[in-house]
Amino acid sequence: MPSLALSFIASAGTYANLVKQAKSKQKIIDKMEAAGFIKQPMRPKDLHFNFEDVKKLPPPIIAFNDVAFSYDGNLDKALYRDLSFGIDMDSRIAIVGQNGTGKSTLLNLITGDLQPIRGSVQRHPSLKLAKYSQHSADQLPYDSSPLEYFESRFKPKMPEKDIQFWRSSIGRFGISGSHQTSPIRQLSDGLRNRVVFAQLALERPDILLLDEPTNHLDMSSIDALARAIKEFSGGVVIVSHDFRLISQVAEQLWEVKDKKVVDLSKQDITIVQYKVRLCSSRSPCTLLDPALTASSLSFPPVQQILAKNSQAQIEKAKLVSKQSGKMANV
Repeated sequence: MPSLALSFIASAGTYANLVKQAKSKQKIIDKMEAAGFIKQPMRPKDLHFNFEDVKKLPPPIIAFNDVAFSYDGNLDKALYRDLSFGIDMDSRIAIVGQNGTGKSTLLNLITGDLQPIRGSVQRHPSLKLAKYSQHSADQLPYDSSPLEYFESRFKPKMPEKDIQFWRSSIGRFGISGSHQTSPIRQLSDGLRNRVVFAQLALERPDILLLDEPTNHLDMSSIDALARAIKEFSGGVVIVSHDFRLISQVAEQLWEVKDKKVVDLSKQDITIVQYKVRLCSSRSPCTLLDPALTASSLSFPPVQQILAKNSQAQIEKAKLVSKQSGKMANV
């Protein structure tokens, strides 16, 4: 009854002669709710992720000095040349660029997993890094539960902590109830990623390196991750194609292109403008994340750009149509 009545109300709202009947049915529903016959729909709780705050280290934290890198050691085939930049604990950097340009390689140079063939990378002696990669979740022990995994991994370092501490550490990333005690192999891809985030948080890094962290995350999880990054007291470097995440957290936008790293922020180029420029150079192209709109992100210029592009397409179609008509008349 309630669902049918609600459907009726929704449809009747557009017809003036049925509004009176719709209001009458709404009153019946209101009385049924007041009497407890209908339960109010439960709004899902907002997800909240949390990375541990850390003490500030004095800069410089990470400094690249005229770095060049090649996988075969040959400078003529260098993937990067003359890289000079710094990263500190206030950094909120998003690294963008087309596939194959070396974005993940750059993260590995930052961690020290790869070494430059020329130049140097200096790191603060007390610096602690934590990295999320696209394959981090695949390296979890699938036969263990998140609770068992955390206890076995961190108990030797924190012998005084009890099971409630491990539960709360995992729960900070929205993993609760039976998900904490189920084998990791039974968790969804999104929940496995959250296990990795919880692990990184417990390692208390000074700098977070996140390589495509939104894979398998739904929109609420992406927004929760964005809030956690903004609240984090350490530095963050993100490699991502996810417009939703970058638009919320990035304060610097670095583009990897032509063996260089260019700070687009110094040119006052935003992620929106970067996306527009990228779309203008290739087709087909999706300008925005379908979940986002220009108005929701307060980017009115995008609407103007889209309108201008649409008008240009219309004019082009008219021209083609006229030319086709002329050809038909010949």
